[in-house]
Amino acid sequence: MVIINKYCLCFNLKVFFLITLVLTVLNLQKYTMNIKYLTSLLINCLLILPSGYGNTISNNTNNISNNELMNSYEFIYNNAEYKLRGKLFENYDPQSRPIINRDNPVVLKMGIAIRAFNSIDQVEGTITSNVWLRYYWKDEHLIWQPSKFHNITKLTVNTNPEYDNPIWIPDIYLYNTAEMPQAELDYSKAILYSNGNIIWSRPGIIKSTCIFDLTLFPYDTQTFYLKFGSWSYHDGDIMLQPKENAIDISNYQLSDSWDLKNYTTLTNTKKYDCCPENYSDITFNFTLTRKAGYYNLNIIVPTFATATLMIISLLVPWNSGERISFAITVMLSIIVFLLILSESLPKSDGSPLLSVMLIGLTFFSLFVVFFTVMISYMYSYDDDKKNWLMALLDKYSIIKRCKKGGRDEENRQEDNVSNVIFLSELKRGEVDLDEILKNNEHLIKTSSLEEINNLMEDETLSIDTINELKERKKTLIKDECKQLAGKLDHIFTGIFLLAFIIYCSVIFAYIPNSN
Repeated sequence: MVIINKYCLCFNLKVFFLITLVLTVLNLQKYTMNIKYLTSLLINCLLILPSGYGNTISNNTNNISNNELMNSYEFIYNNAEYKLRGKLFENYDPQSRPIINRDNPVVLKMGIAIRAFNSIDQVEGTITSNVWLRYYWKDEHLIWQPSKFHNITKLTVNTNPEYDNPIWIPDIYLYNTAEMPQAELDYSKAILYSNGNIIWSRPGIIKSTCIFDLTLFPYDTQTFYLKFGSWSYHDGDIMLQPKENAIDISNYQLSDSWDLKNYTTLTNTKKYDCCPENYSDITFNFTLTRKAGYYNLNIIVPTFATATLMIISLLVPWNSGERISFAITVMLSIIVFLLILSESLPKSDGSPLLSVMLIGLTFFSLFVVFFTVMISYMYSYDDDKKNWLMALLDKYSIIKRCKKGGRDEENRQEDNVSNVIFLSELKRGEVDLDEILKNNEHLIKTSSLEEINNLMEDETLSIDTINELKERKKTLIKDECKQLAGKLDHIFTGIFLLAFIIYCSVIFAYIPNSN
């Protein structure tokens, strides 16, 4: 009996749900009011069962409620949503503005959630952002009473025009886009509430243009914006407004290269030359500060460490043969860093701070190389060789200074007495000059340039004596040029060291405070 009773009850329930499903699918409105009748019919069917089955029915009621009745509730709810969608979109036009009074604008509020700045390309002048665009508006054609539809208060609706039953969506475009507008934005579903309010969160990737100010690169701060507005609706059709707390950074992913310092929202209305109406737009402004750690570690520190070798190159002995090559190697190393940097900068007429640093160091190294070459020529001076440097030195009387220079004070005091006696006797004609010079070679070796020039004026000197005087003259010129070159070397080293310190202090003073 119990088994028969259970099967009878389940059979009647299944028949009831099957009839209801058929009526719903066929959408026969004349039968929709007969659901109550079917319910009463089911109860009557149960009542006409033999009385002995009543206890069995009550004993199995809980099991039926937990299974069949729960499924029936879900079915009725889905059936109500199906009817609601059919009612809402029966005569709905997604091309028409969602407002009853056509003279009123659609109030569209907009916000943006920043997920990350995927790529900031200063060479191309573009910024790629991962965003969630959020739109809020009211569709007056999609309003219903939840009490008539099993208390359904919201629905998810399609926004893609290619899908079934799409809703009207605003044609908001990124004005300063760097590629096809909305190419990487998804047509996600929107949330529709019973009062007609719609929330549409649209995730995607947008690529915008940006004008970079690289004056303080790599310690620069950049400000860029995302400008959104309707492409076809003027402000009489859509009133574009920023939502409260329009910029959301709660899900922002920190960048390894940039810090997000500030962000603001600005609403603007502008009249374009193409159209007589005004068009409104919303601009989201962002301020980013570059993290200079990469450039400090990989370019600035190695470059200035290499530049200090220029000072060390001035301490290398000139006769070692490595001084010029050492200075040239330092200069080429700095140029290599400059070439590496040029790949990270746009090809413009700007002067980034880091470029100024490296170019200044390049000129310093160039001056060191030039001065090293000049000093080396002075150390290896030969009166018989005529070249451009010697001509330059002669033009500015540098060699004349060498020729007019004297020996050191100690040698002068040592040979002063003998030279004075010799010259006094020479003037009185009491000695044979050629014989004296041959017998006293030390007189030639200890004579100054002025004394040798006076001796060479005597026409009675033999060829051997004249050649010896010439050799002595060359030796004196070389020695005195070496002395002058040594003095210039010390002076230039001090001047260069001072100039290098001042240059570094001025350059690093331009670096802004990170705070």
